[in-house]
Amino acid sequence: MKVGVTLSGGFVKGVAHAGFLKALEFKGISPSFVAGTSTGALIGVLYCAGYSPDEIKEIALSLSWKNIVRPSLKGGLFSLAGLRKKLLDLIGDLSFSELKIPLGLTVVNLKTLKVEFVTEGKVVDYVVASCSIPPLFSPYRVGSDYYIDGGIRNSMPAEMVKAYGCKINICSNVNVARREFNHESLVDVTVRAILASVLENQERRCGYCDIFVDHDIEGSMFDFARVADFFEQGFKNGLSALESSGVLP
Repeated sequence: MKVGVTLSGGFVKGVAHAGFLKALEFKGISPSFVAGTSTGALIGVLYCAGYSPDEIKEIALSLSWKNIVRPSLKGGLFSLAGLRKKLLDLIGDLSFSELKIPLGLTVVNLKTLKVEFVTEGKVVDYVVASCSIPPLFSPYRVGSDYYIDGGIRNSMPAEMVKAYGCKINICSNVNVARREFNHESLVDVTVRAILASVLENQERRCGYCDIFVDHDIEGSMFDFARVADFFEQGFKNGLSALESSGVLP
């Protein structure tokens, strides 16, 4: 029976997806297909390229703002040039077809404003494009088109897993609306406004999820100091959801 997984966006909190993938391995589950958006695409591509969940955690622990972004002010405050370089160092200039596990991700075409489901082309370019959340990061160019974060229109591309033919789709989500926020903080208000759109587009895709793992985790999605905590919470939440599910044999 084919089992696939879907990984939501969520910036640094998305490290919980790596913990979730470790829970899958602990239960002896090997995904046949991985779909993701933004950080979900980033965690997904590392896993599909052959990195273990624990290795992904160590990679995340080595990251910081200064080594993944560069000042830009061209359509966004920063570019993700540092992230692109890091990915090329980690996996090389692979095409989707060269990954060990098939991967799909979403981006939004800035010209058409339509979501695009990507399974072909150069992996690193499309992963960086899928992470380019405005207005924080500049749009990312692939060919003649400019792309932004796929989560703007589809942060939980669960339909890709079903289209691939997976009987069971396990969806890992870090986008949970906690009530605490600072109404005087530009960052908090901006993130919350984007989250409202993300939650709406995720809810429309719950029907494609056979097991839905919510990671209701305290802390900021931009807090690199919490990487280890996010990973451990992802493992615990994933294990709990898998063990309580009546879907898996």
